[in-house]
Amino acid sequence: MSSEQNPTNNEEQKVQVFVRKSSGLVRPVGGWDTFFATFMLVTGGVPIFLISLLYLAPGANWNLAYLLMFIPSLSLASVYTLFGISMPRSGGDYVFVSRGLHPFLGFVNSFVLFFAFVFSIGVYAYMGAQYIVYAISTWAFIFNSSSLMDLASALSSSTALLISGTIIIVIFLLLLTFTNTRTAFKVIFWSGIVILASTIIYFAINATITPQAFSSAFDKYAGSGAYQGVINSAVSNGLTFSYGWSGMMLALPIAWYAFTWYTLPANWSGEMRQVKKSLPIGIIGSLVMILIYYLVFYNVSFYSFGEKFLTAWSYNYANGLSLPFSYIGTYTPFFVSLVYPNPIIPFLALLVFWLPDVLFFIPTMVAATRYLFAWSFDRMAPEIFTTVNPRTKVPVISTITVGILSMAGLFAYVYIPQVAILDIVPLFEFGYLIPALTAILIPFVKKDMYNNAFVVKRKVLGIPVITWLGAIAFAGIIYGIIGLWNSYLMPINLVTAVAIIGIYALGAAIFIAMYFINKRKGINVLYAFKEVPPE
Repeated sequence: MSSEQNPTNNEEQKVQVFVRKSSGLVRPVGGWDTFFATFMLVTGGVPIFLISLLYLAPGANWNLAYLLMFIPSLSLASVYTLFGISMPRSGGDYVFVSRGLHPFLGFVNSFVLFFAFVFSIGVYAYMGAQYIVYAISTWAFIFNSSSLMDLASALSSSTALLISGTIIIVIFLLLLTFTNTRTAFKVIFWSGIVILASTIIYFAINATITPQAFSSAFDKYAGSGAYQGVINSAVSNGLTFSYGWSGMMLALPIAWYAFTWYTLPANWSGEMRQVKKSLPIGIIGSLVMILIYYLVFYNVSFYSFGEKFLTAWSYNYANGLSLPFSYIGTYTPFFVSLVYPNPIIPFLALLVFWLPDVLFFIPTMVAATRYLFAWSFDRMAPEIFTTVNPRTKVPVISTITVGILSMAGLFAYVYIPQVAILDIVPLFEFGYLIPALTAILIPFVKKDMYNNAFVVKRKVLGIPVITWLGAIAFAGIIYGIIGLWNSYLMPINLVTAVAIIGIYALGAAIFIAMYFINKRKGINVLYAFKEVPPE
């Protein structure tokens, strides 16, 4: 047996199986940097999207829905936090699933999540471009400017949105390629302070609007009776409000999905200072803040504009029914401007809704590159993806690759949105099942790794805490899948099924190909998965 194949020589084996003895990355990221990064990851672009989904659960108790789905979300957040602290390495769930459950499952599952995250960047770039159009449209209304409305109309074409979205992606790609990670996360931190302050101000202004004041302003500009007309139109075309438990059951999967993305900080846990303190702040602390944010957003919006009105508006818009001001979609800051036609309002709304949407590219791109980096470090992807710029300590090739794939996601969303966006939702839903399952099983199937690496080994009723957390998260995800199955957010048809299966098959093919390529070189890559990668 050659020395490259000798599993007993651990140090020599580590050097040969892993690309090198150390990652080459540094620890420039703090807990509060990650806190704001997570906040932007989860909420960037999402509130306006959630308004567009109100008609899917008309009359639901959204407060209770979010409080209930916060439980499995917090459980999964705790799973990622504990794993990230125990195995603080690039790659997040790829590392702990491949080590804690099975290498094949770890790679394929992380490949699916990588695909969903990267293509989502394209979707959010499109949304960011749309928000600029909405802001210009609002200014056009305030100033009664036909030239501004013409500009908004020109920028709303598919080609213009594609160009604007591409520019946004390129800007952040250049930032992450030519500066260091510390600088990028400092942009996140200080922008987060601005966003938080702007959000408090915006919500305070929104909360001063009463339903009576809004309906009067709406009727003033849209015509007498227009406010009630929106509701009547939706009801006459099939919208039915259900205020009982059945209505809220429809809201629970949406509430669960609204919390996703908070797991990504585990991907850069190997680059965190004082990870045992920073990661809980960055994931769990931010998730609590996000819950508060959603509750305030819903309650302020419902109080000011009327829950029935917003639900009816979303129904009419989704079904292509006639609406006044239909060019603003479900962009609620426009409604604020109807009551307060002040040019500062659209600018403030950009800080609150647009800025998190585009700044979310920084943590998403960083997290996605760490998947590529981790695969490459384990020799499950070409070695070039581990190349680190000696000055900036950034994996440059990985970053450029993620940027290019993000642009592909943008093109896909512009030209085949029914596949690009609707495949992303099930990929996230299915993708989180395996990490939750790993948390359930690792104390039993990988006892040595659990005992040697895990930082929390407490038991409740004789069962490890990590198993309890994984089980609660797993149950929440299963409910989310059942609730969204074959719905607007997760339609399961031939086209989407083929696309989803194709992505899983591609991940499996890459794993098998890299295994045999390395085997021909005399390297058994499976040795890498018996231990945590070097720092």
